[in-house]
Amino acid sequence: MPANATGWFCHCLARETGKLGHLLSPGQQRGPWPWFPFALDNGCFSLWDPDSNNFDQETWNTLLYPKWRRLIFWSLSQAQKPLWAIVPDRPGDWDATVTKWELYSGEISGVIPLAIAVQDGSEPADVRALRPTPELVCVGGSTDWKWRTAEMWIKEFPRVHVLRCNAPDKLGWLEGLGCESTDGTGWNRGDRKQTKGLEAWARGLTHQHEFPLWPHVCREPKDIKQMTFA
Repeated sequence: MPANATGWFCHCLARETGKLGHLLSPGQQRGPWPWFPFALDNGCFSLWDPDSNNFDQETWNTLLYPKWRRLIFWSLSQAQKPLWAIVPDRPGDWDATVTKWELYSGEISGVIPLAIAVQDGSEPADVRALRPTPELVCVGGSTDWKWRTAEMWIKEFPRVHVLRCNAPDKLGWLEGLGCESTDGTGWNRGDRKQTKGLEAWARGLTHQHEFPLWPHVCREPKDIKQMTFA
């Protein structure tokens, strides 16, 4: 799901392969188009500073939460319905995510399938204990934790989406494990390797495999251009 990408490349590849969809952020709703299945993000990741693990709660309350509600209303007014919606979460903090699940899941429970964004410190038993029960698990949290635990989540739950995946060599691995979907904002930003890698995967030219790709390489130091996952 190339996040919020509606250029000609994504449209053509989606129609020709049936392998692409959209993950729409609050304020980025567009379409929908029948060849683009879509799901709903909540925008919380944009308010999180992973270095300090701080979250801008004030901006969520005053700006992003109203946008998220408008996104939900827009999706329900369409003939084509969303696959699922990520309930507002607190990136990098599982306990705070559970609190937000209790606060916000009731707004869309029974209307749109619920997705939980698991965070650092969460375990499969924690997800199974949630009420209402999520229909899909989104693997989020810090980059290191996400890739270290992705395989475990895919094996524990029948429906798993991996957040922030822009690496072509990870698509075949995740598909081979049985991951339902991924998203990323970097697939159509002009990086030739990423664009070619996405097309090769969508056209079935990428080998599916289950061998681990851990450890991955983080961007360190930040001024060196490497593979990113944001």
